[in-house]
Amino acid sequence: MARGCTLRKSGSVFVVFLTVLLAVPRRLPAQGAPANLPRVTLPAAPDLIYSTRPDDPWNTIFYFLFSRSLQVRLSPDFPEGAPFVDVGAAVQISKQVFERNETGDRAIDPLYPTFFVGYGGMLVLRDPAYPKFSNSLTAALDDNSPRSAIARALMQNDLWGAYDRLFIPLLPDDEKALGERRKAALDLIARLIRKIALTPEEIGALPDNYSTAALRRSVPNVLGKDSGWMEVEWFMPRQHDHQAGYRKVSRVFLKPAHPPLDKSKFLNSLLDEPTNPISLDGVALVTQLLLLDAHGNPQPTRFTIEAQARLFDRSHEGRLKTTVKVSEISRRLFMRDPNSGGLVAEEESTPAYLSDGGNYGFAEGQLMPGHQPEIMEPVQVMLRTRCAACHGDDLQQVMTFSIARPPHAALPPVKQLNPAKTEAADFDIAAKRKQQAFAALLKYFR
Repeated sequence: MARGCTLRKSGSVFVVFLTVLLAVPRRLPAQGAPANLPRVTLPAAPDLIYSTRPDDPWNTIFYFLFSRSLQVRLSPDFPEGAPFVDVGAAVQISKQVFERNETGDRAIDPLYPTFFVGYGGMLVLRDPAYPKFSNSLTAALDDNSPRSAIARALMQNDLWGAYDRLFIPLLPDDEKALGERRKAALDLIARLIRKIALTPEEIGALPDNYSTAALRRSVPNVLGKDSGWMEVEWFMPRQHDHQAGYRKVSRVFLKPAHPPLDKSKFLNSLLDEPTNPISLDGVALVTQLLLLDAHGNPQPTRFTIEAQARLFDRSHEGRLKTTVKVSEISRRLFMRDPNSGGLVAEEESTPAYLSDGGNYGFAEGQLMPGHQPEIMEPVQVMLRTRCAACHGDDLQQVMTFSIARPPHAALPPVKQLNPAKTEAADFDIAAKRKQQAFAALLKYFR
């Protein structure tokens, strides 16, 4: 299983949970969360992520934002899930439901799953979770224990994600029941974001953990000056950044199979065959954090939380074989060993979840096909299968260039970026500044 996860048949092993199941009406989809949502609970106790102290409020905050016990279905990637049923769209899932525990210590957004109705947020706003969640935020505000710049950076971005999700009101019935708690939690989170903010100088001194991982060969050296990799931009914004609320910046890199004499001509030739990258040795997506400095200004960082790469190897006949390399942040590892860079390499067989139809959210439920779609449990697949859902079975589709284009439309040229600059981050910062949630949060810095 993946790091920090356990899987068991639902009901076959007794597990102690903090019972915080949503009590929702049977059927009021227009007013409140529907009653047919998959079951999600909080595990029995927090993991020790930010320190080895069981009473550390930062560990408790992380637990409420990220730790979940989920009912899931298995795909045929996992034979132990048999028997399987066909649910359409060439998707098979286990007939039986399994229980999966997620610590959440990876490159994901907090308060998941949303199930389209803010479910993950309601989970911590209902009793008995809310008093403990609120108390942990208050304790963190009162706590003056020294925290490293790495810890403050990670916690602030996680809290920022929680703030953005809780800023959106719930459906009417749920907002009526939980609205005051939602606003109170927003206030505590905003104050804590402000308290732990780094100065611009501290942000500039954060480690380049991607380069550390590249030295260990767990990720390709896309940032190296003479590595042969090229950072590129075509249409903006990027879907990954939009889904992350413009708190994270995705950077796209390509490696030509042979150094091109005319780089611009080479890059624009890739528009013609985005599903056949015969002229490339690899593509990569590097995700880095934005942070709010002590004045409330969004700042780019060199702090990488996820790196995805697809490397193309050629046979003697010229056919391509794709290898997937993914590394994700482990906060616990980074806290214990800052020199590690905190990035953990995942295997292609690592358990992951199917996308919920274009959303890059973690552990979201799937919509059942049919006349009256039903939300079903998240579907567990291997990491390679999840990648193939977007990039094709051969994993060779370059999504940056796979854009529907009107006939005879004039298209902008593909742009090569300078990796030493922050053009992709600057675009996201400008987009973030336009959001209402950001304007509300900025008041706490003024």
